[in-house]
Amino acid sequence: MSESKHSLLQQIGRTGRAMYAAFEAEVGQPLPRWRILQHLSVQGELSQKQLAQDLQMDPGALTRQMKVLERDGLVSRLSDERDNRLTRVTLTPAARTLLRDSMAQRDGFIDKALDGLPPEQLESARQVLRQLEENFRAMVK
Repeated sequence: MSESKHSLLQQIGRTGRAMYAAFEAEVGQPLPRWRILQHLSVQGELSQKQLAQDLQMDPGALTRQMKVLERDGLVSRLSDERDNRLTRVTLTPAARTLLRDSMAQRDGFIDKALDGLPPEQLESARQVLRQLEENFRAMVK
């Protein structure tokens, strides 16, 4: 294997970990939890299964996040009345307040993260990352 290919994948991993840490430091919420809350704020009540599919999250990882969010009073989980195998998830008013109050920090995080990158580099990076995602997804089919 070419050293530059290996180095690129290692850099993607380090960059991802740094992004997660910076997001939490700037916004005050871990990125996986923020994604869950944000998605529910847009979509409304969803089954936990649908939420995992929408966010392309491992169902077990989502359940672990849900337990923390429920403990913190940010989501409410109830068994589906028509199908007890499904758990329905909805945001609480506290979650809506948290999202509204931290949106400026989220936007600031994005601005700081992408500061100094010209539009053509952003587009090139987006294309490369999109192709890598397709390659990775093809490996797990």
